[in-house]
Amino acid sequence: MKVFQVITVSEYGGAQSVVANLLEEMAKDESNTLFVLSGGEGESWQHLDSNIKRIKLDKHRKSISLRDVLVFFKLIYYRLKYRPDIVHLHSSKMGVLGRLAFSKKKIVYTIHGIDSVRKAFRKYLVFERCLQKRSASVIGVSKYDIECLKEEGITHNLSLVYNGVIDHSGEKANAPKFGPELERIKREYAKVIMCISRISPQKNFPLFIEIAKQMPQHAFVWIGNKEPVDNLPDNVFCLGECGAAHQCLTYSDVFILPTNYEGMPISVIEALSYSRPTVVSSVGGLTEIFDGTNGFALENKVEEFVDKINYILSSDDVYAQTSENARKTYLEHFTIDKMMSGYKTIYESVYNRNNKLK
Repeated sequence: MKVFQVITVSEYGGAQSVVANLLEEMAKDESNTLFVLSGGEGESWQHLDSNIKRIKLDKHRKSISLRDVLVFFKLIYYRLKYRPDIVHLHSSKMGVLGRLAFSKKKIVYTIHGIDSVRKAFRKYLVFERCLQKRSASVIGVSKYDIECLKEEGITHNLSLVYNGVIDHSGEKANAPKFGPELERIKREYAKVIMCISRISPQKNFPLFIEIAKQMPQHAFVWIGNKEPVDNLPDNVFCLGECGAAHQCLTYSDVFILPTNYEGMPISVIEALSYSRPTVVSSVGGLTEIFDGTNGFALENKVEEFVDKINYILSSDDVYAQTSENARKTYLEHFTIDKMMSGYKTIYESVYNRNNKLK
């Protein structure tokens, strides 16, 4: 099967992790011919098998401009040159360009969090509604997303596939980029509270800072900021971007994600896979994960986050039980095998339907 994975940019991020994991797993089947088409320099594809063909569409760019016309014609060119069996689109902008450039009978389109469209790029909703029938399958990554898509009038060929991650927790980890700094922080503070995410209007970094101010005995470590962050409290550390950032979780005690909207964030699933108790904002698909035994999904209030972090750390028994339940949640719902099974079923259905039509 010849498969295109197409995404707007290739910076480190959740959707890019999904693409990389799909490619890595599909590469195990030598009958597959795999391509990843994206903007940027391909940071997220560096560790992938050399047999996966990387195609750069543009510079790092999410904004809309006339240059998108050039990207559109590049997609047409690669469609004609390679004639893919499946075209899997990710991200809103590529969802628009790809559904116009490729045959609708071959398109699988994953919306990585409908609230990223509804709340940050609402103008895209018009395209989502108008183009929904130009795909063989539209994927939501949470039950919340599926319901929201229906509310917005997007109902054509909807399916649910939860995100999944490769289980690295049992592997002998390489020393991550920030290993020495994390070792120092861990020696100097009672516990390490960690968040792995970019800093953007979506992510509630100010809330992270306010929580940290209320808990000066613990270190609050943020991994994923592109630029240095100044004027931080003494117990807050913004270390920057890191490839294979999940390896940093071995230095954490609790994982938190304060955020304004989400789909099904990869960083949270990775934290569960490492058995890390997790406290998050009650937005998007996060409300489907946490029930108080494996972590908590809360309103964006400082006192609620502080209270639940303190509860998790209140005793060895509470911490151990929460950790065990976090790992169990990962194994039951968010493994790479479960995600691959969902997409494999969809790919094969699309492929078989198209070949029967020939």
